[in-house]
Amino acid sequence: RMMSEGRELIPVSEQSIAEAAEKIKKGGYSSVAVCFINAYDDPSHELRAEELLKKYLPDTSVSLSHRVAREWREYERTSTTVINAYIAPIVQKYLDSLEQRMASRNYEKNVHIMQSGGGVITAEIAKETPIQTLLSGPVGGAVGNQALSELLGYKNLIGVDMGGTSYDVSMIVDGRPDVSTEVNLEGFPIMVPMVNIYTIGAGGGSIAWIEAGGLRVGPRSAGSVPGPACYGRGGKQPTITDANAVLGHIDPEGFLGGRMTLDKDAAIEAIRTVSEPLGMDVQETAEGILKIADAKMADAIRQLTVRKGIDPREFVLVAFGGAGPMHACSTAEELDIETVLMPEMPGIFSAWGMLQSDIRQDLSRTMQSTAGNLNIREVAEKFEEMMGEAMALLEKQHITKDQAEFVRSADMRYLGQEYTVRVNFAGEQVDEEAVRALTETFHQLHQQIYGHSNREGEVEIVTLRLVGLGRLDKIKKKKSEITSSEEPKPSKTMKAIFFGKEYDARIYQRKDLISGQTFSGPAIVEEFTTTSVIPPNWKVTIDSYRNMVASRMYKKEV
Repeated sequence: RMMSEGRELIPVSEQSIAEAAEKIKKGGYSSVAVCFINAYDDPSHELRAEELLKKYLPDTSVSLSHRVAREWREYERTSTTVINAYIAPIVQKYLDSLEQRMASRNYEKNVHIMQSGGGVITAEIAKETPIQTLLSGPVGGAVGNQALSELLGYKNLIGVDMGGTSYDVSMIVDGRPDVSTEVNLEGFPIMVPMVNIYTIGAGGGSIAWIEAGGLRVGPRSAGSVPGPACYGRGGKQPTITDANAVLGHIDPEGFLGGRMTLDKDAAIEAIRTVSEPLGMDVQETAEGILKIADAKMADAIRQLTVRKGIDPREFVLVAFGGAGPMHACSTAEELDIETVLMPEMPGIFSAWGMLQSDIRQDLSRTMQSTAGNLNIREVAEKFEEMMGEAMALLEKQHITKDQAEFVRSADMRYLGQEYTVRVNFAGEQVDEEAVRALTETFHQLHQQIYGHSNREGEVEIVTLRLVGLGRLDKIKKKKSEITSSEEPKPSKTMKAIFFGKEYDARIYQRKDLISGQTFSGPAIVEEFTTTSVIPPNWKVTIDSYRNMVASRMYKKEV
């Protein structure tokens, strides 16, 4: 037993570890979690336990709590360590296989794995702490948004990734992804950095249905098999994609770059299965389906913005995924957002985002003290210790000191509170001036998030955090060398319904659009990975990086 002040009360007993190892061996277990109560402050006992476990169980995976989450609150730390141990053998086996397959194809560089907190780690590090990859799938889009922020100068972005089954929302605030240090997964608290992503069941395949006499949309989905009715693969239930097809928001002959023809009649019949019981016509019902979907998407965005005291009107909405650009402008209408950006090749934007990632290592140290009584020398020492540890991990992943960058922050709260606010240190120096600036920023953030602050109240620092970044070489987007001020020529026109009225919508091929060109809605822009829908009250400009930037010209009629 190690005491909280670092004094050893009872040394590690090799006999007790050997006895535990024998039980583990007899039980056929493949993974062990070790969590000692004060290991966040002094991990020497956990390290000794690992040494002995490796001696008696050389082929067993061992997860140590101070490596997984070096913070106090032993229940949360234990929960995180147990989840890490639970998935470790599976992830290790998979990554070993992946590395072997890559090597067999003469791939000689590191295999990088996406992290839940943004950034990547090598497969070697991911095997040790696989929990860092938990829920990392949608994070590529958030990293892509950060790259767009740096490239285009937009500091605040809301990213919406809409596919066939789900709608994922993330944010870039002041040029950085919005990251939480603790989440709840299936009832288990997890203390690892995760990009805040709010997900709802609203995708192109989300099914419209009737409950208690009212129209509902999602979360049930037609999936890829059979898919929406308009795919012609046997689907009979009405979906969001079917509603778009009925309203002329998708050209049946231009889907997947013309490689697939949609069955509009099948979509109409599917919508009729809910329109007739409601006593509505098909067109009215299709518009209702899209309005409900747009409202759900807008509410998902409010979960990450309005509920945290953030005004979404101050953000640019970035729409990607196979269906994101179809609903971007109408969702922006719901939130009074003035600008929507549809990046180049939105259907594979998340994959591009992963290629814009850097190596990232997150470290933390518990240090509970009021700001007024803070031992600044101890703070500086803890940051130096974390920097050394982070640099060692980065060097293990072939990052040099010239490539390394460090971001310091602290979790802060008013004395007596439970929840904390994460605040970045300004600059690299940790001195009295830096602490005063940190405290002032905390008051401002608390006011912004909760609507009040208490400048007379005592402020407490709970945890110090360090992010170590290893900058990787990337292929940067290049500005288009060809520009044009001429209005683009549509490939055709098609009847489309917006706001209950029929319009002649111009259809453009995105590959033909040139930087500098502008056009106004109603318009449909087709490309292989997605379809972009521009309502009548929106104007689009193709920027120098071939992104489509839509701006609202006036508020729609209600």
